[in-house]
Amino acid sequence: MSQEPTLPKDALALSITNYVACSKCADEVAKLDSPESLQNYAAMDVGFTDWGVQVWCRRHKVNIVHIDFEGQKLLADFRRLEIV
Repeated sequence: MSQEPTLPKDALALSITNYVACSKCADEVAKLDSPESLQNYAAMDVGFTDWGVQVWCRRHKVNIVHIDFEGQKLLADFRRLEIV
């Protein structure tokens, strides 16, 4: 059951305005002797669940956020945009 993409192509470029991170990872990165970015340090899984989307920290084995769609079926655009 495929539907035509609804997002404009420019929406597929990096447009994140608020990043999601594990607070335990953030605390650990702040205390490291040698600087490392949180992006490189964190180990996260992101995926769909029966309720919505979950972000999971593999490093600490904890839920970071679970977004409940409240039974709504939302459109998703899985086209991959490669910047050359």
